[in-house]
Amino acid sequence: MRAWLRTGCVAALAMVGLTGLAHAQTVDEIVARNLQARGGVDKLKGMTSAKITGDVDQGGMKIHIVTWAKRPNYMRREMDATPPPPTPGRASIPGTTGPIKAVVASDGTHVWMINPMMGGGAQEITGPQADAAKADADFDSPLLDYKAKGTTVELVGTEPINGKPAYHLKLTKKSGLVQQYYLDVETALEVRTASDVQQDNNKATLATDVSNYQTVDGLTMPFTMKQSLNGTPVAEIIISKWEVNIPVDDDLFKMPGKN
Repeated sequence: MRAWLRTGCVAALAMVGLTGLAHAQTVDEIVARNLQARGGVDKLKGMTSAKITGDVDQGGMKIHIVTWAKRPNYMRREMDATPPPPTPGRASIPGTTGPIKAVVASDGTHVWMINPMMGGGAQEITGPQADAAKADADFDSPLLDYKAKGTTVELVGTEPINGKPAYHLKLTKKSGLVQQYYLDVETALEVRTASDVQQDNNKATLATDVSNYQTVDGLTMPFTMKQSLNGTPVAEIIISKWEVNIPVDDDLFKMPGKN
């Protein structure tokens, strides 16, 4: 996925140039540039809700996704998946005769899901999967007011991502969760994020390459995301619509049967 400069004097000269860029700005200056590029601090703090509609191609499975988010940390994601047609040598998904509809949500305290492959009712999620969902539900960028949140941000250096230099920031949240952020040196926008996830009781690195930024109500939003696991592509997400500051009822995020 990465377009690294690999050989000869061109690579050596490029690395010298990148080292200079890494020391040209402080962490706070880089973060300030990023927030301004995303629309500015006031505009970001003024966003109260969002609805994101898109489609995912995940190993031949097409998934239509609608995500709602609301301050301070509410999130609901509905997924309507169509399994690929059976092919020789590939295992089928048992018990499925058509589209699979699932929900993952957080009300800020409880993380829950509805998965027809695991029973029809709502089930609470705990452990690393819940922690990841809560992190996903954090409404603001982790770079916004990061010090007040207890997050530390370290400038690791500057690396080429997809052929262009990017600042590599290491974020360590108060909870201990570590995330890697890569910001384009020229635009200061995110081009990649990465973090460790649990997969079959083993740690794996999930990376998301972000691109195709467009302006939505004065905010700069990505419309294309490509995910990879330990460097292997696993999914491509195409956003068709962003809606911000729309009415969203709190009940949408509450787990059925949970007060």
